[in-house]
Amino acid sequence: MPKDSSVSDCSSTSEIVPHSRPTLGERERAAVLSVLEAGHPGAGPQVAALEERAAAHFAAPGAVATGSGSQALLLALLGLKLTAGKRVAIPAFTCSAVLHAVEWAGAEPVLLDCAPGEISPDPESLAPGEVDAVVLVHPWGYALDADHWIDRAPILIEDCAGSIGAEWNDRPVGTTGAAAIMSFYATKMLCSGEGGLLTASDVGVLDRVRDLRDYDGKETPARRFNFKLSDLQAALARVQFDRLEEFVTARRAIAARYDEQVPELGLRPVEPAPGCRPGWYRYLCWCPGTADELLAFAESSGVHCRRPVPVTLDRLTGCAPLPEAGNAWRRLISLPLYPGLSGEEQERVIATLAEARTQGIIT
Repeated sequence: MPKDSSVSDCSSTSEIVPHSRPTLGERERAAVLSVLEAGHPGAGPQVAALEERAAAHFAAPGAVATGSGSQALLLALLGLKLTAGKRVAIPAFTCSAVLHAVEWAGAEPVLLDCAPGEISPDPESLAPGEVDAVVLVHPWGYALDADHWIDRAPILIEDCAGSIGAEWNDRPVGTTGAAAIMSFYATKMLCSGEGGLLTASDVGVLDRVRDLRDYDGKETPARRFNFKLSDLQAALARVQFDRLEEFVTARRAIAARYDEQVPELGLRPVEPAPGCRPGWYRYLCWCPGTADELLAFAESSGVHCRRPVPVTLDRLTGCAPLPEAGNAWRRLISLPLYPGLSGEEQERVIATLAEARTQGIIT
């Protein structure tokens, strides 16, 4: 494997430009081998070291590693006692894992539509006291102003699954609410294949979550489950955490090149709000019309673009259609962006978009 001096550890000369590609190198390999050599692949010292690293990043009194980001959100909800009888506001235009976690906790999800022409809700759309909690999803590498949501509900949970490394007014995402969660899934900003993590500002919440994470050896009858992360995954995630600044720097350079060329091709990039410094998990663009034809053309050209979400949450719950979320689903497209995306591959993406415009697919 190439050395870590290049972020293009897993770069490829394939004819396909994938939508996502993890950046894994010699440091990750050495970390995994050290766990194998130690003969302790289950949860152990690597998990503890990862939790310490994450707590420092989020300026929190502690962190709890979990088997996935979805588990992290579920445990955050349970630890904050957001269960039956509680109402939790979530964006309708986000990953379905957010909805599933709220429902598994037993709380009632309250879906918020996007603000007109935006990818996230407007805080003013939620009256103070209308819900018991808000899950503020920092979307696709963009940071939102958490302070604008503080007075909307007694409890604010920051979902940083796709936004670790983003900042709002120089403050990292995940450092404002009562709890924050992140994901180490294979396509995320930091990759361990699977895995997640949560932090909380209240030590009592962290203690409850740790108790819920592991059923073994407990003498009280509380309902628990195995939500643990392994040392193999934690070793990977810890190395990735140490490379976060490197990754974000590379992503920002790729986004800057897109910024120079994409607007000339008939697409309108989703611009960061004033105060937001993105980590650029995704590069999102508004199509003039629906994204269907452009997605199909790019796929046939060997460039894998995607919709930001496969389905909006109003469609999953069967509630009344939320028009702005539906508009975002129809019109938004996500271009390949990751540290290992080579300059040649990015030019292929641009050339594919240019050809789509020549053919009248982008009007």
